[in-house]
Amino acid sequence: MPSHDRQEPRDRIVRALIGDGAARIVVVVATDVAREAARRHEASPAAAMAMGRAVTAGFLVATLTKDNERVTLQLLGSGPLGTLTVDAGSAGTARVFVANPKAGGPLGVPPSLGQAVGRTGVVNVIRDLGPGRDFSGQTPIVDGEIDTDVEHYLCQSEQIDSALGCESRLDDQGGVSLAAGVLVQALPHGEGARYVAVARRRLRDGALRALRGEVTAAELLAAVLGDDVDQVTVLPDPLPLRFHCPCSRERAASTLALLGEDDLLNLIREEGQADVTCEFCRARYDFTDVALEGIRQGLRGDARLPS
Repeated sequence: MPSHDRQEPRDRIVRALIGDGAARIVVVVATDVAREAARRHEASPAAAMAMGRAVTAGFLVATLTKDNERVTLQLLGSGPLGTLTVDAGSAGTARVFVANPKAGGPLGVPPSLGQAVGRTGVVNVIRDLGPGRDFSGQTPIVDGEIDTDVEHYLCQSEQIDSALGCESRLDDQGGVSLAAGVLVQALPHGEGARYVAVARRRLRDGALRALRGEVTAAELLAAVLGDDVDQVTVLPDPLPLRFHCPCSRERAASTLALLGEDDLLNLIREEGQADVTCEFCRARYDFTDVALEGIRQGLRGDARLPS
């Protein structure tokens, strides 16, 4: 694991422009975030690889937001992994959920990730733009490889000419050893389509798969852009990334409160306790009968919710 005091953390977002602003480029390295998500889910190799690609794609899509906006990227595929969900923010945080993290078993990943994710289904994207301001779009899954599915969404639903590629690689123990990706988008009133076409062709030809070791932003740019990399202007202040889940005991108590007074009373009488597990980070919050009664009383206005 990298030292916490490294001045340039491995997980980060680097932004750039190419061709005098004809296209914008976003490079993401999210290895540690993907590794942490897979660890919390005790993910199989297939699930770990899918989570790595998904969280990288989520970060790439989230960079298109402003201020403290958030993006929820969801792939509802027909494969054994079930639903994949990424919650990512423009501030550089993300969390990941996979419905069936044990799918695929310990034997490794299938020849095509599409077999695990599913080659049919839908891609949902919800942009949280602030109170009462959401934008959502949906497109069909193309092949279940995640990056091509999200690229198709950007081109069709948001109508932005885009080339997006993600690579997720595992070590000998089935843990995530690399999660990285690149997004190239044409900007309005420019000639960015040429750069997008070059990037898309190189990505489909395996430009990211050919990289080895701990790749850098410069290596990712060169792999995707080829000779055009000389026209790139890297913007200052790369954004560090981290796994973060905003769940808390208070939120868990609010979830239990949704049961209502009668169901809470039955829970106290029959079970004497309850626990709530966050589906994203797997944190568990335990509530005794006394705590449950406090929540029940809070619904009646006789007491405050326990902290």
